[in-house]
Amino acid sequence: GSARHQSQFHALVPRLTPRSPEGGLSEEQEVVYRRIEEDRGKTGAKAGFSVKNPDGSLVGPWNAMVSSPLIGGLVERMGSFCRHKTTCPMDLIEIGILVVGVEWKSQFEWYAHGKLALKAGITEDAIGCILRGAPAADASGFTDSQRAVYAYAKEFHATKRVSDATHQAALAAVGSEQGLIDLVFTMGFYHQICMTLNAFNVPLPPGVPQPFE
Repeated sequence: GSARHQSQFHALVPRLTPRSPEGGLSEEQEVVYRRIEEDRGKTGAKAGFSVKNPDGSLVGPWNAMVSSPLIGGLVERMGSFCRHKTTCPMDLIEIGILVVGVEWKSQFEWYAHGKLALKAGITEDAIGCILRGAPAADASGFTDSQRAVYAYAKEFHATKRVSDATHQAALAAVGSEQGLIDLVFTMGFYHQICMTLNAFNVPLPPGVPQPFE
């Protein structure tokens, strides 16, 4: 039941070995580690979170990428594209990512992207609506474009399809077909990230409250 589910949430034990230069990395692992340290380190610093644990290992999904560096390096490059090269406006990208986080109840993903969404111009009110799963029509704090993309992401996850009207509204909000493709690719990518976080019980930083109970 619900109480049992909650107790399992609070007793999660991390399942991956922490990987750090201090602990010893292979050449392939070192390359991926340094790329993440350089790129995500800057992104995290701007948004107010660190990408490193005190032992030097990487937080969030990045330790998994270092642990399996060949596919992990490809995953890292996809993530870098989603952040730096997308043609979809970043506030709309972050709305899509947050909806994926709610779908998976992914603690770390919400922790990091709640901060990144604020930096991208999403209001705290809107972020709270996404966390609660508020219907798009009733949600407050969104611009018209943000609401259209929120409705798109919500409908897509609820029905696994998108109606013509919802598609057209999101297309107008994003501004181009390429931008909407980038949004869909990015949401798909963050399903992969949330699967990694949830499969391996990736923890939040110490002292950070869990967004999902």
